[in-house]
Amino acid sequence: MADHIDLLPTASGSYVLVLRCEQRAMLTIGRLGEALILPGWYLYTGSALGPGGLRGRLRHHLRSVVHPHWHIDYLRQVCAVIDVWYTVDARRWEHDWATLLATTLPPAPSAGFGASDCRCAAHGFYRSTAPAFTAFVWDAQWRYPGHPTIERFEIH
Repeated sequence: MADHIDLLPTASGSYVLVLRCEQRAMLTIGRLGEALILPGWYLYTGSALGPGGLRGRLRHHLRSVVHPHWHIDYLRQVCAVIDVWYTVDARRWEHDWATLLATTLPPAPSAGFGASDCRCAAHGFYRSTAPAFTAFVWDAQWRYPGHPTIERFEIH
């Protein structure tokens, strides 16, 4: 896995984690409290603008959770990261992508998930069926003309 992660860029960028949950679970997610996690797919938007860029941030998201720090760390305790969709750009796309996903998906596992430091309703969303990378790319490029290329990094 370490060699695989080294293929990710160290540049700044934004990403969507695509997670799969196999069974129902109850989680306590920091200050958000209790949340019901349903079997299905979760999409989480984030950005990596600091040292290490995308590789550094995604390395965190792809290793085992020992001490949860961010909301997404709690969800990763019961979900597996299957895919990462990302763009290399100094612009923070996570909020635009959260707005885009919110047009068709409910916030999950709860309102405010992943959005404690912004005005977005959430940065986490739920779907019962697998999301389509090509549909997400098309939607982002249609809604935001001039949007940079979105790449796919398959985990499983």
